[in-house]
Amino acid sequence: MNDQDDGERPDEQPHEQPEQLGDTPAQAPAPGRGIRLSDRVLIAGQTGKGKTELARMLAEGQQPVRLIVVDPKGELSFTTTLKDGKREPVTPARTPLELAQAMHGPIVHYIPASFDRPSLEEAFEIIWATPGPYIVWVDEASEVSSPSWCPAGLRLCVTQGREPEKQVIAVTQRLAEIHPVFRSQSEHIFLMVPAPIMLDLKTLSGNVRREATWLDRELGELHAAHGDYSHLWYCRDTDEMRRCAPIPLHGREVPAASEPEAEQVDSDSCEASAGA
Repeated sequence: MNDQDDGERPDEQPHEQPEQLGDTPAQAPAPGRGIRLSDRVLIAGQTGKGKTELARMLAEGQQPVRLIVVDPKGELSFTTTLKDGKREPVTPARTPLELAQAMHGPIVHYIPASFDRPSLEEAFEIIWATPGPYIVWVDEASEVSSPSWCPAGLRLCVTQGREPEKQVIAVTQRLAEIHPVFRSQSEHIFLMVPAPIMLDLKTLSGNVRREATWLDRELGELHAAHGDYSHLWYCRDTDEMRRCAPIPLHGREVPAASEPEAEQVDSDSCEASAGA
């Protein structure tokens, strides 16, 4: 298998347009409505700028479906609803054996106890061997892959997960430090403000068909107008780049939008940007 072969896709219907945003404060659309279980998603952003919350929104927007969360930093927590309606915490699996035993649950939370390659290969092979549909949310892709290596099971989910509906949501701080399969195969790419470093934008540029300097300028203008948690949303099927207002964060107030300027996202829509 090679990266050159990863780019072929059958024709599909365009994604739905996002819903209109609220008036004030600005709110993000419900992105799960335009994303299918057969799609792959990449989210990039700095620490604390909303990328994990966006991943959570995307996963919640596609329920009910099994959710498998690979949490290399061990910073997430989840609860599940029992038959009697009570909520209980999901106990994280920490070894491939514990992961295999947990795979029957509606939410599977995996915090790797080891980052050696054989352990990661075994864990992702267990995930790939599990029948779909499900969502695999990798909360920091650079911790479980590198530019030259990706666990075979994870790569199979990315490259061959369309038909069995094994969606991958890959989250990262550094676009240049993850395996290129995430960039080449993602139907949806989200860039949180502020802009990533120029090396990362140059690494991504060809995948979104926009120059790195254009991406940097767009993200800078969006950040200035709408503040943290706003983002660009690239849809590969339509080659459309959308400017989106801040996402609502659990437990945080969403910043109100600034007055829109020409060519910027307004306070009640998620607009398509021009540019190439």
